[in-house]
Amino acid sequence: MKNRLDRLTYIISLLSKGLYIKTPKIAKELGVSQKIIRSDFNNYLLPFIEDICYDYSKKCYRASTSFLSSTLFGAEELATICMLKAKSNDKYSDDNLTLHVEGLFDRFESLLTHDIYQNCSLEKIDDFKDEIILIRYTIKHHQEIECTYRNKQRILQPMKILNFDEFWYLVNYDKQYEDIRKYHLNSIKNIKLLDSYFKPNKTLLKRFDNAINAWFKPEVEPYIVILQVDKIIARYFLRKPISNTQRVIKTYENGSIDVEVQISDDMEILPTIQRFIPFIGVVEPIELRKKIRDNIDIYLNKFD
Repeated sequence: MKNRLDRLTYIISLLSKGLYIKTPKIAKELGVSQKIIRSDFNNYLLPFIEDICYDYSKKCYRASTSFLSSTLFGAEELATICMLKAKSNDKYSDDNLTLHVEGLFDRFESLLTHDIYQNCSLEKIDDFKDEIILIRYTIKHHQEIECTYRNKQRILQPMKILNFDEFWYLVNYDKQYEDIRKYHLNSIKNIKLLDSYFKPNKTLLKRFDNAINAWFKPEVEPYIVILQVDKIIARYFLRKPISNTQRVIKTYENGSIDVEVQISDDMEILPTIQRFIPFIGVVEPIELRKKIRDNIDIYLNKFD
């Protein structure tokens, strides 16, 4: 298979099925050298598809099985995009062509997303689409930005874009405050790329994978909350876990369950608990149970 587009399409299709790809085997199968296969990955796939990686322990390439569907593109379309992005990155391309090409495809994908999810309750990105495209570029290249946030000039190190409670946030390191913060994306204005770069704290950033909402504090050591969930709502917790840390620690004969979850702040879990009262209760910690009781008393005294 001498055609690069066909080759990349085939490789992406295999990876999307959860298959592991070893260089010698795929090179023999496609009738090309191992050097060409390594070039396919190093120059066309790994730089542009974050879900694809090389597993050194197994000496193979692999990817999450859901990565292709999450892009809203087919294997051949994604392969084409990778080739165009690689072309825009070479030393012969015009200045800033990479940024414009990535922005073009980000816009295209956001239009597809808008068509599919136009009736959902997620915060619409139409008013700050340009900011998202630019920030995604800086995240990929670890490039600092200067911007206006809440009428103040900031120098930020953009790290990750997340959706909490259907609102879009930028996880960043704010150089003024010297710590990691979460800023509402729609409030970030007047973005300027700086000629300075940074090395992200990947360990601290990884903790955001377990965040429940914007109250998450990455600098705080997480603590355990155990909830008793009535059978009436247990299926919702099983279908959609509160966070990646959720695990069922006990199942009762009547269908109720006890679940354990790790949080960094009580406000991460309080809204969920109060939403499902009276079909949910806190087993531990006792301090959290008391806080919920106090909230109920405040409500009853105010509105009863």
